[in-house]
Amino acid sequence: MIRKAGRLLIVVALCCVGCARGDWTTETLTLVEVTGTWEGPLLVQGNASGSSFERTIRWVLQQNGPKVRGEAQRPDGTSVGSIEGLVNGEVFTWQLTVWTGLFISLPTGVAPSRSYGGEATVSSDEMGGRATGPGCPCTFVLRRVGSDARGKQAQ
Repeated sequence: MIRKAGRLLIVVALCCVGCARGDWTTETLTLVEVTGTWEGPLLVQGNASGSSFERTIRWVLQQNGPKVRGEAQRPDGTSVGSIEGLVNGEVFTWQLTVWTGLFISLPTGVAPSRSYGGEATVSSDEMGGRATGPGCPCTFVLRRVGSDARGKQAQ
């Protein structure tokens, strides 16, 4: 009898260990909705010449649960790359892959990289954050524009 009870306890313990995970609420909590068109200034700080400059960027994003996909565009609407990311709470973590043209064109006209990443804090129709990659650190503040403006939090 003791032998059977011991085996049962071992099986139960192994099952419990297999089910242990981190806090599931932080993995699934999505407090903001980023679907829409976002536009604003990207400030490139301290490039090789030591000067800073600003460029306007536009992101067109589509969110499905915590997953986000979209594209980066020039202000004229020309696509320059794809964006993938995740929303966790009020933070949007993203990766941008440039596949055509330039994302950040330095004053010399040379693109520093084809890959950027970063995170932004989202509050209703505004997101602000930092971008990393060659040619950066960069900061940005984007606002939801046009008919995509929602002004509401995701449930």
